[in-house]
Amino acid sequence: MSNSFKFKLNLNLEAEFFFQQGLRRNKVEKYQAAIASFEKALKCKPEYPEAMFQKGFALGSLGKHALAIACFDEMILLKPDNSWVWHNRAIALGKLERYEEALNSFERAIEFNPNAPTAWHNRGLTLCDLGQHEKAIKSFERSLKLQPDAYWAWYNRGNALKQLGKYEDALNSYDRAIEFNPKNLLAWYYRGVNYSEWGHYKKAILSFDRALEIQPQYYKAWLHQGVAWEQLDNHQNAIVCYDKAVEIVPNNDVVWYCRARCYAKLNNCDRAVENLRQAIILCPDKYVKIMQTGVEFDAIRQDERFQSLIQY
Repeated sequence: MSNSFKFKLNLNLEAEFFFQQGLRRNKVEKYQAAIASFEKALKCKPEYPEAMFQKGFALGSLGKHALAIACFDEMILLKPDNSWVWHNRAIALGKLERYEEALNSFERAIEFNPNAPTAWHNRGLTLCDLGQHEKAIKSFERSLKLQPDAYWAWYNRGNALKQLGKYEDALNSYDRAIEFNPKNLLAWYYRGVNYSEWGHYKKAILSFDRALEIQPQYYKAWLHQGVAWEQLDNHQNAIVCYDKAVEIVPNNDVVWYCRARCYAKLNNCDRAVENLRQAIILCPDKYVKIMQTGVEFDAIRQDERFQSLIQY
């Protein structure tokens, strides 16, 4: 056995050791350490596509999407027909809001593996980001044809239908999602949003209740349930919902504003101004114009406390 062969063998063994070490670190979400392992593997064996891919995955998990794309591009040079790397490249591009490029990457992923339900599903999400909801629905349906129990594809199909105002069809999609996973938070939440946009506020409230049974700290469900109560002119119940939401996300300006709106409707100027002031502190440029023209504040508009706030 020649010395050069032994040297190459040792490098390959070292590369494999560091690669496996990186995989273990990725699995337990120690991504920075994993990257260090993969870099050592690549130093031993520069043309190691699996290590390059896993390094890209770790970078993406740390939010370093541009660097992740660079890794995926290098892997593509070595394995251009790998569907999964095209898929993950598309995900990273989407995170950077480069949706057209992401769509092109999903197309390549599907070209190399047309029976991958995840690629069809995530392609649908990208089409939604591009506002192409009809095409997105078809993509979700291709995913569901391959994996009929994919509840996430059912509720995202519902979201696309909702965007087109097809509320009844959307409801059927959310119900299918719930059929496959009755404890899925997002299916119940989006079902509630769909009912609200459809004008069925009491049914929306019941769906939000189910979402909150699953995850009581999901502030969006409290927020949208509050809005539904407002539509039913039950401002006291709406305030209860907004109180819950503000406990969870005290720095969310929308929650403070919604609570102010309810207090104004109840002609409670002190509490309305107090909540509006907090919303303005959090988002100064957003609310003064709304306050000047919004009919929801007509009941307290002439009050000097409200007028002084407009000049804030």
